[in-house]
Amino acid sequence: MIQVTRRSFLLSAAALSAGCASRRHGAAEPQTPGPSVRQPLVGQSWHYAKHDYYNGKVIDDQIDRITAVGSTVDIDSRSEAASAAKTDRSSWGSSWLSKYVPHRDSPDAALPSEIQQPWGKVLVDPHWSQVQVYEAPIPLWPTQLQPGWKYHVLTKYKTPGNPDGLPWDQTMIAHAWETVTVPAGTFKALRYQNLINFRSTDFSRDAAQRMESIWFAPEVGRWVIRESTGSYYMDDSSVDTPYDESGYRWELLEWT
Repeated sequence: MIQVTRRSFLLSAAALSAGCASRRHGAAEPQTPGPSVRQPLVGQSWHYAKHDYYNGKVIDDQIDRITAVGSTVDIDSRSEAASAAKTDRSSWGSSWLSKYVPHRDSPDAALPSEIQQPWGKVLVDPHWSQVQVYEAPIPLWPTQLQPGWKYHVLTKYKTPGNPDGLPWDQTMIAHAWETVTVPAGTFKALRYQNLINFRSTDFSRDAAQRMESIWFAPEVGRWVIRESTGSYYMDDSSVDTPYDESGYRWELLEWT
């Protein structure tokens, strides 16, 4: 997986979003405001166990921590399972390359940074197989914490290995408030789903789709459970059933 530097990503990310918002659109019906979401402060952290979605095995231990709050909110991650990535510098070019890839002295456990602009909307998203930068920030959780809230966004994304914008079509639907118990405790969380149709950076793949179920706890300021799966077809295959992407489930262990 391509890794990115931390704070140095900001200028590129902010520049990418400027002037591109006209390509994004979304709407939701006005509703009564829901519970207040915990506001970000430097030092807040969330410790997750990452499971293989299909067999339940714990495959990683990840800590997300806020390192900067200002025009953007920077969330850096560390992973027990991560190792330093080898990066092909030939395909990226321009100023993006020097800003996105890690320096040689980056710690092996450093993961790409998540950048929100503002709080609750993601601009740089490291949760996929490659870090993704969107034309304009998109919601990480429902902007109105109410069952039935729905949002659709049609935008583009870029990766370090593919600087050309690729289509990203996402629908977010809030379903219900649920009481969930994870190792960090018991929380009242809003369960919502993302359905994403996108063009894969692997052009041999067709009809790529990702599905997420997420339980967001306002008091925590982040999800307490997140499940992500995906599927795709192969362009040159006679097989008429989709292939599965890797699937993961994150559970909150503790938070500060």
